[in-house]
Amino acid sequence: MNRLLFPLLSATLLLTACDKNAEQKAELAVQDFVRMRVSDPKNYFPGKFRHKPYTKRDSLQYLAQMAQINGLPAPPAPTPADSVRIGTLVLHDYRDEMRNGVSVRDSGEYVVRPNGEVRILMAESIRRKRLQK
Repeated sequence: MNRLLFPLLSATLLLTACDKNAEQKAELAVQDFVRMRVSDPKNYFPGKFRHKPYTKRDSLQYLAQMAQINGLPAPPAPTPADSVRIGTLVLHDYRDEMRNGVSVRDSGEYVVRPNGEVRILMAESIRRKRLQK
């Protein structure tokens, strides 16, 4: 019995060690998302990634800012119960090389839901500028 237990435990540890954590999965999802939207997928060169938990409160605050920018009614105000994490906010910079050799540096803010769905957000710096108007 002991001879079977060691290989079984080793295999289990190996499989769990290979499993990607939520941040790694979010990075891969964002890379796929961006790669399909640049000039040519093979000319996408990922840069840095930064991660933050994204909660329902964050989502409601974002929607409120977007409503204010667009002159629309605001969504309901966040409540204490809205602190539940609903995804990962990924800040990502990358380089896109055009076919004519021109290299463009860009960045984006993305929310990756637990199911892998990626949503692009308007950058916070742009939201602040538009809110000041």
